[in-house]
Parts: sequence; C-alpha cells; structure tokens
Amino acid sequence: MKNLIIGIDIGGTNFRIGAVNRSGEICCFEKSPSSVICGAGSTIDRLASYIASYLAQNNIQERIAAITIGFPSPVSKDKKVVYNCPNLPQCEDGGFDGKDVVTPLEAAFGVPVFIEKDAVFLLQYDITRQNLKNKGYTLGIYYGTGLGNMVYLGDRFLDGKHGVACDLGHIPFYLSDRYCTCGNRGCVEAYASGHVLYSLWEEHFSTENFRDIFILHRDHDLIRNFIEAMAIPFASEVNIFDPDQVVIGGGVVEMPEFPMDMLLGYVHEFARKPYPGDDFTLLRASNAVDIGVIGGAYYAMERLPNF
Repeated sequence: MKNLIIGIDIGGTNFRIGAVNRSGEICCFEKSPSSVICGAGSTIDRLASYIASYLAQNNIQERIAAITIGFPSPVSKDKKVVYNCPNLPQCEDGGFDGKDVVTPLEAAFGVPVFIEKDAVFLLQYDITRQNLKNKGYTLGIYYGTGLGNMVYLGDRFLDGKHGVACDLGHIPFYLSDRYCTCGNRGCVEAYASGHVLYSLWEEHFSTENFRDIFILHRDHDLIRNFIEAMAIPFASEVNIFDPDQVVIGGGVVEMPEFPMDMLLGYVHEFARKPYPGDDFTLLRASNAVDIGVIGGAYYAMERLPNF
C-alpha cells in the first residue's frame, strides 16, 4: 500500500528527510549536514542514491506515493528546475543550480516528485496545522541561514511569472556596499540573515558561545543594527500586502532570548500607520525540526487526490 510521502528539506545548513503518513505523522526522520549531498560527481545522482539508501534502510520502498523536496532556492514556474542555491555547500558539478531535478528523480523512483523553495513547505505546515487556508493574506518570514519568505493568498501560494516571487532576502538596501552570496550588491541577506549574525559573532564576540549572543549583547549597537535590518524587509512586505497574519520563524528567532520586542518595535516604526502597521496578527512558526518535511508532505497531499 502506497501510504507514505517522503519529505526532504534541504537547508543552507541541514538536510532533513522523513516519511509522512496521511495523518501528518512522521517516521524514520533523519537530520544531517547539507554537505552529505555535495561532493564529487553528479549532485542529483548523489541525492538519488541517498534517497534509495534511506528507503532500503527503512524497508519502505513499496509504500512511497510521492517525494517532496524543499530547496533554499526559487524554482521554475513548472516546478522542475532549481534556479540557484547560493547558501548550499559548493559541489563539484555546480550543485542543483539550473538543473531539472524532477525528471531524473521521477524516472528513478517511479512516483511524482514535487519541488518548491523551502519557505513554501515551511508555510504550508502552518497553513495546515493552524487552519489558515481561506483566512486572507498570510506572510511567512523565516530568518535562517538566509531569509526565507512566501506569501499565501487565501488558498494559493504566490509564485509569479517565472516562479520566483517573494524572494524577500534579495530585495536591495539603498546605498549598500555589501555583496550577497547570490552575487548581487545590497541584498537584504547581506544584512539580516543567520550567516551575517554568525559573522558578527566571529568578528566581535567569538570568546563566548554563539547561541548566547542575544542574552549577552542584545543592547549592543551591532546587534540593534542587525535587528533593525531584519525589520526593514518585514515591514516592507507588511506595507505591500496588508496581511491578515504573519508567520515568523527560523533559527535566528529561535535562539535564546531573541529580542522579539525589539524587532516588532522596529517593524511598527517602519510600517505605515494606522494600517497595516497597527492591525495584523503575528503567529510563531513551529520550531520543530521536521516542519519542512511534514509541510512538504501536506503540499503533496493537496496535489494527490487519491492519496
């Protein structure tokens, strides 16, 4: 009986995989460094080999109805090609950038393969678990290694002409002199992302534990500037969409003593008032390690009517 969906969440730091049943329950969950799929030879072949080994190890080859993969990258409108993953470890063959991932994996496993940028599956999790479908406009903002973002308009995700809408981490800051990992000058991710925070720690606070940075230094000018940079794209998207709710998550905001009050104070300062700045609901994303995996399975379930 084909009663499981394999969910894969490939982040800038971690690779996660699990098998999800019709009730959204997960089994056989594994978490590894994202580097496990990078190295010599074809990255797609390495991913296929990893999936095949995972299925065999857990003896679930015959139970798979679909595979879903979230990438730290926009994907094409037809949901086959990964555009570019600047935050993934470098691979010998250029990784997934510009490649049709779906066709070879569907041929290898004989089941539908659904790909999206990772923020879609993160937000899908909360759309499903918090019952937000047909509840107006929902923004998902995720401060992780990079800055993930997606907008849900009532009952669908906004993807745009080429499939690359809502790439909030790559809107430009005015008069910026920093270059982003994507190659452009001035992107938000060059100011407000986990890898920027880590660089601040390395340069200024490395004698202490990285995870204590907000506990020990929340009022330091460098940290306040970082939080203000986080707030600018948040407030900008609030001003554009006038959302009913904003789901916020990611590893940065889950760090101990993250100054959410400071972030929201800056958002309120920058958002237009009275509306939308004074009237949107803030929801915290789940901090479970498997939400991208389960969210991907929920996404597939909506596209597999007979599952």
